[in-house]
Amino acid sequence: MATAEGWPQWAMSLFGGLSVGLGLLTLVRKPKKAVSKPEANGHAEKNGTTTTAQSRSEFRSLQRDYLAVYLVIFLADWLQGTNMYTLYSSYGQSVSTLFLTGFTSALFFGTFAGTLVDQYGRKNACVWFCVLEVVINVMEHVNDVRILLLGRVLGGVSTSLLFTAFETWYVSEHRRRGFPEDWLASTFGLAAFGNGCVAVLAGVLAQIACDMSGDIGPFRLAIALTVVALAIILWRWPENTRSSSTTLKTTTTNFTTTTTTTENGGGAAAATVKVVQKKEDYTAEAWATVRRDRNVARLFAVTSLYEGATYTFVFLWVPTLLRHDPSLPTGLVFACLMLCIAAGGETFSLVVHAFSSTFALTAAALAVAAVAALV
Repeated sequence: MATAEGWPQWAMSLFGGLSVGLGLLTLVRKPKKAVSKPEANGHAEKNGTTTTAQSRSEFRSLQRDYLAVYLVIFLADWLQGTNMYTLYSSYGQSVSTLFLTGFTSALFFGTFAGTLVDQYGRKNACVWFCVLEVVINVMEHVNDVRILLLGRVLGGVSTSLLFTAFETWYVSEHRRRGFPEDWLASTFGLAAFGNGCVAVLAGVLAQIACDMSGDIGPFRLAIALTVVALAIILWRWPENTRSSSTTLKTTTTNFTTTTTTTENGGGAAAATVKVVQKKEDYTAEAWATVRRDRNVARLFAVTSLYEGATYTFVFLWVPTLLRHDPSLPTGLVFACLMLCIAAGGETFSLVVHAFSSTFALTAAALAVAAVAALV
């Protein structure tokens, strides 16, 4: 059985050094003021909702159910990114064609995935995501370009569901149960921190799985983790949809008013939220906003260009490093990259107040990224 003793010394040293550096950055950074956490004692009145010990307990239960699935799913997702290039290369397939197919599929399906998730059920969408991920990872075992291309198309669908279904399920369930809006930040803060941790863990686990089973090893581990997440969803998650609200008929043709009644701990209705929704194409409305507001258009352009550069890096980092070291431990290097991302987040917290404006901070970050790309 392969062990860490077979990993290159430089990779082990880099991983250890980055881990120590991240720990030091975390210690240096001033602790943030505690906010958005459920109160430990007594009652609190927030956003028109009375919180009790029972509601706090229910909130913690919902939070655990969500984070258990969220972190397992993202651990499985990160695992697939470490050895995809080397797997396709070992098959003798066109890696660029397969990657481009996946990106194009995500672009196409991502434009309307959110609408379908709301309409047909967020839990259902999460279940379908898990099913798709299992099917896709099984397809990765087959060295047939047609099967692999289909897997990449389905991968675009699953990626669109990954970044829409899970968070919308949680937000909707949080509000349906009448929990204070401030408590959302607590869950998403834990999710962001946990996602960084599992990303690093994924690199190490992928390297171990690759050592044991070859490039297909991480995909097999991803299948097992996805099945675990699917079981938790089916067992613990209730369904919620847009139609869970009661639609009120009005004489206005362009709008519908929906009334959502939430219950707190099975007791009386705690809050009634009226939501006004416009019946029109949100995609068209978004494009109209981009054309109308130059600042939005600039943000759109900067984000798109930076994301494009990031995806280019995602595609090229493995073959570039393989030219220098054919025995590259891709999983361990991936873990180092994830540690760098975490260190970047900590560094941001330290230096953000040193800049006079968001523009200056963004320009500095882009300049650093450009220099790093040139090295």
